Amino acid sequence: MGWLWNEIHEMFDTDDGTFPEICICNLSAAEVINGYLLIRRHTDFLIGNPSFFNLEAGCEMRIDNVENPAKMVCENTARPFHFMVRNLHFADGCLNELGVFILDNAIALDYQKGPLWGELQIETLLVLINKLKNDSHAFIKLEDAVSLSDQQRLESVLKKLKDEELNF
Repeated sequence: MGWLWNEIHEMFDTDDGTFPEICICNLSAAEVINGYLLIRRHTDFLIGNPSFFNLEAGCEMRIDNVENPAKMVCENTARPFHFMVRNLHFADGCLNELGVFILDNAIALDYQKGPLWGELQIETLLVLINKLKNDSHAFIKLEDAVSLSDQQRLESVLKKLKDEELNF
């Protein structure tokens, strides 16, 4: 395994029953909307029948019943929602399963730790996060239980990956 695995694998490879969340915060409405579309465009299929609450209609709706429910969240005509994707192909890798939470100013990703997280899968997720951050004023927020050193390590790895992309 390479540098990426050595620096960050502990945050991914041991299934401890948790579903850690990585939140990309301080996104503009356009970044949330485009991020949702990016994830959907690169995903083979959704798990279950995800829905959201449409405030204008006053009812739950399936996310595929409207053009872009993330846009509705950003316009405050829908509540934030969560959905699960399977086989998200991005960069040169594929993520088995990933949870996505859409808010009006953030996109949070949650994942199950375990042996499916090899170096390529970790890199794929981190490249996706960098893409969602989109060189904006966005920042990463991890759950309160995550140590400051792990937060700093993740930020460092994200920056190193971004720098490598720029050098290619």
